[in-house]
Amino acid sequence: MTEADVIAHWQKGSQNELQSAKLLNEGCQYPAALFHRHLAVEKALKALYMEEHRREAPLTHDLLHIALQGKHEWTNKEKEFLADLNEYAVAARYDDPLWAEREATAESVTNWIRAIEAFLSSLFS
Repeated sequence: MTEADVIAHWQKGSQNELQSAKLLNEGCQYPAALFHRHLAVEKALKALYMEEHRREAPLTHDLLHIALQGKHEWTNKEKEFLADLNEYAVAARYDDPLWAEREATAESVTNWIRAIEAFLSSLFS
């Protein structure tokens, strides 16, 4: 498998995770939708890292850490966005009921999906 194949794999995985988040949102599975939204960004950042460095991305789920290891210049708003997404990854995965009641809502997931689509579009345009 070539580097280009691996990068394409991560990019396709990112799109697949975003599609999964949308389907889960439509099925009112909001915590799972938030988790897959995090995976969509994680896979996109790993693809970007590989494009920039021509080696495997760091073995972490910390989006901000992955992003800051790359060559891309991130705005403060983008850094805050990635840091906010990190919080959701753990909370969505373990589905704390108080967190879910507050954060895992149809409105929240829909807003996050829109934000993720815009973010991913900016990375690979």
